[in-house]
Amino acid sequence: MNILCSGNPAHNTVASAVKKYFTEAAFASRKTGYDLRFWDPGSEAYFRKHIINYNIFINSSYICNGGQLALLETTHEEWSAAGIRGHIINIGSTAEYIGVNDSQAKNKIYASYSIQKRALRDRSLQLNGVNGIKTTHIIAGGINDGLPGHENWLDLTHIARTISWVIDHPCLIPLIEIQANYI
Repeated sequence: MNILCSGNPAHNTVASAVKKYFTEAAFASRKTGYDLRFWDPGSEAYFRKHIINYNIFINSSYICNGGQLALLETTHEEWSAAGIRGHIINIGSTAEYIGVNDSQAKNKIYASYSIQKRALRDRSLQLNGVNGIKTTHIIAGGINDGLPGHENWLDLTHIARTISWVIDHPCLIPLIEIQANYI
């Protein structure tokens, strides 16, 4: 199992929990030579060249302008061409449910985030099983990123444990949701 996870594990993110849970995982961030926004010449080619060295991709970092969706599609294209029957795990958000008509979505940035996460989910579901590649979309709600007020939100370790369970499960798991226990 060769794992690549988007994100910098030095920050309090899903990537940091993945690093603790999967000690052999590699990470794709600007710190490790990747620019996952694909804005600079060569950044997409760099990702395409390296993604074929892995058979599990944890697409955990929100990247503006549809970056997570581009990573899903690019990984699927490269693995399909190389005959890699891997597993792409996309980290979504309960913000997917908000959409553009919700009062919280009046903030343009939040509305865009919601739409991008929903598009990621829908494309992940479309690609699941195509060319022997599994895709799983994990909807995570209220992640405890260490910021004040987030103490009772979803612990990052629970997300890493869910990822491990999904990877080890013999069935296709196209969609799963995990939230903190607020009760």
